[in-house]
Amino acid sequence: MTPDDFAADLPRRLAVERALEIVCEAARRLPENIKARDETIDWQRMVNFGNLLRHAYHRVDPQIVFATVERDLPPLKAFAERIIRESER
Repeated sequence: MTPDDFAADLPRRLAVERALEIVCEAARRLPENIKARDETIDWQRMVNFGNLLRHAYHRVDPQIVFATVERDLPPLKAFAERIIRESER
C-alpha cells in the first residue's frame, strides 16, 4: 500500500490510528526500567503521538501515520518480542 492509498482508505486509516492509540497508551504505562532497556525507541514521541491521535484526531495527517507505522513499529515489535522471550526464561 502506498501512502496515498492509505490516505484514501478511511476505514483502514481509522483502524490503524486506533491501534496506534492503544500501542501508544501501553507504551506510556511501561515502567521506566523496561523503557531504559531500549533507548533507541523514542518513548516520549510515542506518548505525544498517542495524545495527538486521542485529542487532535481531526488534524492527524495520514502521511505521518503511514510513516510512523513504517518507521516506528518494526523496532517496537522487535523490542516487545525480546522482552517477552526474556520473561519466559
